[in-house]
Amino acid sequence: MSDESALSRRALLGAGGLAGAALLGSSGIAPVRAASTPTGQVVSRAVLPSDRQGFNRRWFAPNLQRVYIPRTSQDVAACLEQAVAREGRGVKVVSGRHCYEGFVYSDDANAIIDMSALDHAGWDPEHQAYFIQAGCENWAGYRALLNSFGRTLPGGSCASVGAGGHIAGGGYGLMSREHGLTIDHVTAVDIVTWDDARSRATVRHISESSTDPDERDLFWAVRGAGGGNYGIITTFYFADPPVAPAYASLWNIAWDWSDLTEARFSRLLSEYSQWVAEMPTRYFTLLKLNHSGSGQVSMLLQMASEPDASLNQHLAEVGDYVTSSQKTFAPVGKVARGQQSVQHLTFLETVWTLSGNGPNQFGKYKSAYLNAAIAEDQVAAIYKWLRTTPDRIPAAQMGPSLVQIDSYGGAVNNVSPTATALPQRSALLKLQFQTYWNNASRVGSLAPGWETEQEQAHLSWMRNLYSDTFASTGGTPNPAEDSRGIVGGCYYNYPDVDLGTNADGRIDEALWLYFLDNYRNSPRNLVGVKQRWDPTNLFRHAQSIPTR
Repeated sequence: MSDESALSRRALLGAGGLAGAALLGSSGIAPVRAASTPTGQVVSRAVLPSDRQGFNRRWFAPNLQRVYIPRTSQDVAACLEQAVAREGRGVKVVSGRHCYEGFVYSDDANAIIDMSALDHAGWDPEHQAYFIQAGCENWAGYRALLNSFGRTLPGGSCASVGAGGHIAGGGYGLMSREHGLTIDHVTAVDIVTWDDARSRATVRHISESSTDPDERDLFWAVRGAGGGNYGIITTFYFADPPVAPAYASLWNIAWDWSDLTEARFSRLLSEYSQWVAEMPTRYFTLLKLNHSGSGQVSMLLQMASEPDASLNQHLAEVGDYVTSSQKTFAPVGKVARGQQSVQHLTFLETVWTLSGNGPNQFGKYKSAYLNAAIAEDQVAAIYKWLRTTPDRIPAAQMGPSLVQIDSYGGAVNNVSPTATALPQRSALLKLQFQTYWNNASRVGSLAPGWETEQEQAHLSWMRNLYSDTFASTGGTPNPAEDSRGIVGGCYYNYPDVDLGTNADGRIDEALWLYFLDNYRNSPRNLVGVKQRWDPTNLFRHAQSIPTR
């Protein structure tokens, strides 16, 4: 059955976007619709300024020549064929435009296939499964599944992140301790693969039930390493996604930096690690260790209700848990004035409350999995750098920079490290290192002088923080260098080119940290799948899987 006819029989829910509207932007640039091909329609248009830049203002595509706007999986195949024929091999794919590094918005981006029009979620009767298309953003997908079916997914909270990249890299979020990663619920995908010998793109529906063993290997690889490596995923299918809870409550608490001696800071992280280890799997928490320029560090706890629990039952459970947790953290010191609250919401309200994107900024990110409580030497390094302000950077400007410690484990760790491409199935915590800045530089270009110094100051601060935190394991969370068994590598959805790239010859170092033995050493491995499905390396970026 063609993709178009399958779509016509689906329950289509979502933002609609270009899929349900005339293809004419406010700029007046009309798309060009090519004649139909055997595989689908080709719709493309001239480049708009917004096409050249993603959410992270650091990255820009100065050489972009054309933007393709597919509406179906078959259109994606047709657009890919024409883009390669016209613009060459510098073809990039976007869904939500949130990539942390310049994998899409770079000098070698000649054409972009924009998945924005594939933005629906619903039920597919042909495959007897729920589905989310790759261009669907988090909030639209969650709302469609919950409002129409009472279902949800354990993905991320950022509202405008696109499913295409987020799910393909793992799909970790605020319900993951109860339900695992989003890839743990993916039962099939539609993916467009490339045959270089014939210059032909093919739409494939692949799953663990595929008759072709190579397709089964591909399905394994794209669950965790699917972003920009093997093809273009157009649709994710879920046979039985989690039933959404009815309610959730949010507990927020904060401490003033002025009260946090190093001993109290260490006590906070120690108590937090133990608390996470004992927490009900329905609960999720994150500890936001903002730079001292912010004035405070804070903690958020999301408490989802039990299945079928009444509101009164949920409120009673929350009250008891918050009271006991307040005692746990009492030794840390006094809570900041007016900075402790509990908010009771429906689950959909909770998803929206935590869905903020913030403004477009310049940013740099790093990550780490921890299999045990954070060690004292790691705590000391974090404390030092969160109280260090780079030269010529106002302390207040460093306020948004932080180390965020997320709760992990639970259902995530009930899955084998080799069941999907993502191997980290023993972690207790996941660390996100983030630094942000903004300035008045014009779009796509940093003027010489202050703006360049500003960027270098933030990057240097971040690199020193990270390397000092993991000094005992060679400056990164490398489990091969860890005699204590604490660290577990990095998260591919938080890419960091400092770890190594294809261009600098250290790609093996980086991809080992992301995928451990699943990268090269396991019988089923990511390099082997790349050699089978993309041997000419059409789908590539700075940290893509190499062909050898």
